[in-house]
Amino acid sequence: MKIDIRQFTGPQAGSAKYDVLTALSLIGFAGGGGRAVSILRLIGLVTARYNWRQDELCVCQQDMARMWGVTERTAKREVRAWIEARLMIRTRAGVRGRAGAYRLDMVEIRAQAAPLWPRVGPDYVERMAPAEEVPVSAAPAAETPEAAPARGTWRAVMRRIRLADPAVHSAWIAPLVPAGDDGRVLRLRAPTRYGAHYVQTHLTRLLAEAVEAEMGPGRRVLVEAAV
Repeated sequence: MKIDIRQFTGPQAGSAKYDVLTALSLIGFAGGGGRAVSILRLIGLVTARYNWRQDELCVCQQDMARMWGVTERTAKREVRAWIEARLMIRTRAGVRGRAGAYRLDMVEIRAQAAPLWPRVGPDYVERMAPAEEVPVSAAPAAETPEAAPARGTWRAVMRRIRLADPAVHSAWIAPLVPAGDDGRVLRLRAPTRYGAHYVQTHLTRLLAEAVEAEMGPGRRVLVEAAV
C-alpha cells in the first residue's frame, strides 16, 4: 500500500486517520511501560493538534507539557524519543517565539506496526495491506520490525522508498548509485539516460521526501546518467 497523505483529507479521511492512530497504539502496546505512556502522549497530541491537510504538527513544547501535565523537560525528551524511534520527522527546528514543526513518519509507523496488524483483525490487515501485497495468511509472522539502517545514509533512503512503494523502488530506485554528497547536493547515478530522466520527471517528490526524512532537510537531489 502506497503512503499518500491525500488519503487523510478525502472522503475516507476519518477511517484513514483512525487506522494511523491504531497503528501507533499497536506500537505502544508492544512496547509496554514507559514506551506505552510515550505513545499515548503522542496519540493525544496528534488527535488534538495534527494538521492533516498540511501533514504537520506545529506545537511548542510548553503547550505539550501543559496538555500532558508534565515539565517542559519531559516534553523535550518525548519529542527527541519519537524522532529517534522514527515515529516523527522534524521539518523545522523550534526557535525563540516560534514552535518547531514535525511530521508523522507514516512509512515507519506502518512498517513498525505491520507485524502486529493481526492483533486487530483481518479487516484491519486488509485495509493496511491489500491481499496482493501481503497475504493475510502470511501476516502473523514474527513480530519483529525490520532493522532500519542508520539515518543519514543512502541505504536508509532506499529502505524508506521500498516500504512506501516496492514496485517503484525495484524498477527505478534500486538501480541508483550514490555518486557524491557534500551536505547540500546528493548526487545519484542512474544506469541509463532514460532512467535518470524518468526519476527526475516522475519521482522527484518521492525521492526528495525520503532524502529529507532520512538525511535531513536542505539537500537537493541531482540524478545523472552513468553513460
